[in-house]
Amino acid sequence: MSTSSQNDRDAYIAALRNLADWLEQNPDAPISNDERLLIPLTTNAAVEEFANHHGLTVEVDKDGNAYTVIPFGPFNYYAYGYADWDSWREQHEEKTARTWADSKGLTIQPREAGDES
Repeated sequence: MSTSSQNDRDAYIAALRNLADWLEQNPDAPISNDERLLIPLTTNAAVEEFANHHGLTVEVDKDGNAYTVIPFGPFNYYAYGYADWDSWREQHEEKTARTWADSKGLTIQPREAGDES
């Protein structure tokens, strides 16, 4: 692991500890209803590698996307990937663009052949 990556990791861990301390000191502060820390590993292969390294079981959803979970009491470390990352990303970006266009009263249409504008 590079020094930069280790520094980022150390800072992330310190921030989680600070958050836990702050929540403990502020019992009236609301907490998330989502008891998952979502960790996108992009591909199913990456999820399988992660799970094998940590002795975890991989589950696959109806769309063929893999995930694994490490429970910490009511809190779960949820690592997930996609059967086809490139296809998922393309669909997600198109959906985002169409949602934005709809919110502006616009319609996205295919370009004419050879139109680079």
